[in-house]
Amino acid sequence: MNNRFAQVTLCSICFGMINLAPSISGAATTPERSTIEESAKWDLGKMYASEAAWDEHYAKLDKLIADFAARKGASCKSAEDLLETLTLRDTINVQLEKLGAYAAMRRDEDMRQAGPQALYQRAQTLGIKYGESASWLQPELLKVPEADLKAWLKEPALQVYNHYFDDLLRSKSHILSAREEELLAMSGKAAESAVEAFGLLSNTELRWRTVKDPAGKDLEITSSSFTMAMTSKDRRYRKDAFDALHNSFLDVKGTLAATLAGAVHRDWFYAKARGYESSLHGALDSENLPLGVYDNLVKAVNDHAGLLHRYVALKKKSLKLDGVHFYDLYVNLVDVPESTYKFSDGRDLVLDGVKPFGPDYVAVMQKAFDSRWIDVYENKGKRSGAYNMGTYLSAPYVLLNYKDTFHDVSTLAHELGHATQSWFAKENQPPVYSGYPMFTAEVASTAAEIVLKQSILDKTKDSKQRAFLINQMLEDMRGTIFRQTQFAEFDRLVHTMAEKGEPITAEALMKQYEDSYRRYYGPDFVIDPELPVECLRIPHFYRGYYVYRYADSYCAAAAIAKRILKQEPGAREQWMKFLKIGSSMYAIDMLKVAGVDMTTAKPVEDAMVLFEQLLTELEQLLK
Repeated sequence: MNNRFAQVTLCSICFGMINLAPSISGAATTPERSTIEESAKWDLGKMYASEAAWDEHYAKLDKLIADFAARKGASCKSAEDLLETLTLRDTINVQLEKLGAYAAMRRDEDMRQAGPQALYQRAQTLGIKYGESASWLQPELLKVPEADLKAWLKEPALQVYNHYFDDLLRSKSHILSAREEELLAMSGKAAESAVEAFGLLSNTELRWRTVKDPAGKDLEITSSSFTMAMTSKDRRYRKDAFDALHNSFLDVKGTLAATLAGAVHRDWFYAKARGYESSLHGALDSENLPLGVYDNLVKAVNDHAGLLHRYVALKKKSLKLDGVHFYDLYVNLVDVPESTYKFSDGRDLVLDGVKPFGPDYVAVMQKAFDSRWIDVYENKGKRSGAYNMGTYLSAPYVLLNYKDTFHDVSTLAHELGHATQSWFAKENQPPVYSGYPMFTAEVASTAAEIVLKQSILDKTKDSKQRAFLINQMLEDMRGTIFRQTQFAEFDRLVHTMAEKGEPITAEALMKQYEDSYRRYYGPDFVIDPELPVECLRIPHFYRGYYVYRYADSYCAAAAIAKRILKQEPGAREQWMKFLKIGSSMYAIDMLKVAGVDMTTAKPVEDAMVLFEQLLTELEQLLK
């Protein structure tokens, strides 16, 4: 149905902790939003001058939704009717997207405020209402004889919808009757109850433990503070933080297994309802992806598990450990003073680092800085993490919680990579294709990050600084390729249990997860008794076969970045064409435009070659 709030990409995958019911900022030293300079805040006034203007738009949109519902039964009696119906649908989609994006971003500025929370809930309710009111459209379109439909699509004004109808007809066997589609739409909120329960439990109602930080001060270990603790040089602190977090989740492992079971049974319900043989087939078919994009990834990464074993062995040797525990994985192997990067420094590094993509690309990133698309700093109550939220009727805004580290510079490049694709897509495509497929969502962002780091690395001659950067790049690949593929295997495991009617218990899941750690990380990795509960704390598993996309996208992005940096003939032009496609092509075909064929294992194999090259150089530098 393609009704959406916004093309939003939520990013923070190294620890697997994107919060579905997000944690909020609020340490004692965190400033109130009112004290932050306006130039460091996004300018949402360009979307709506006031909440009164938002309310006025809400009322108009509610009326348009009612008008659309009234077209049921008369939406496609002629080419003219069809054009009017699709035009109205597109209008509602982009306006609902704008309405919801504004409400979400206002909420995320300070999640303690009741007013923006109410706006967001109203936008959600209107979105659900539209989904129910428009559920009849696809079944009605499919009643039109194909010969008539193809004749109508020759009309100049309707030709833009050719890809939309190709996809609709491709999916015909999985689209139900109007009443059945309405029932599925009505079930949406109830089907998300497990997700809501997990979010509330994992963010607000767990019994968090307190540990002593390196300065001897008491610190409550939550999902957010745990992420920072894992990079500390103080191993005692890291271990205490690891124990604290995982024991908090162990307290409620049975409940968490039940909420996860609810989510995967939701996926299986919808897959069965639409006639798919498995949840994975349903998830892939939604983007017309072959099973190979999943299977090739899992096989290739498993075939190269020895590289990760080597990397763990290097960590053991460099950190002088008897064995590598989870709480040792995120510590940089190179002991160099952590540099600080003011936001202006980060801006300059990013703009310089992405120059290989060409002046048109850099100009859009420059516009992001000049036009206040970015909400830069943490404030009390602000949503944690980072994301890009782009809409057809607004700028592609970026939320950060910038803290002057190199990681923050990298995150800035990543989110602006998303924003740049969002900008080019909406500027070059009509509303129906102004987003981009989820399978490609992380390609543009990751390519920006890779090119930035490689550009800095190419200019770095100091051996310690070079080793530091290579370690950062290896960690990106470990966290995004190996770790997310490990997650993808677990994703399939738990869905298969649901499909076979097997009991989904904490003990069964944790045993399988422990085995996967043993395979992936090798003999130098120590599996603490608490570690397997990690499989019950990962929000990604509630998103229905999402995690494999991170790994595949990284491999695709690495291949594209290599071509750009080598200045292969036509590579930059193909890249820009890719960014402008939006969703007017299938994801697999889009990537072929950029010179990458994800129907084969080659991009994954090439990424493994890159990992080995970087690892070999780091081994030499650390001798």
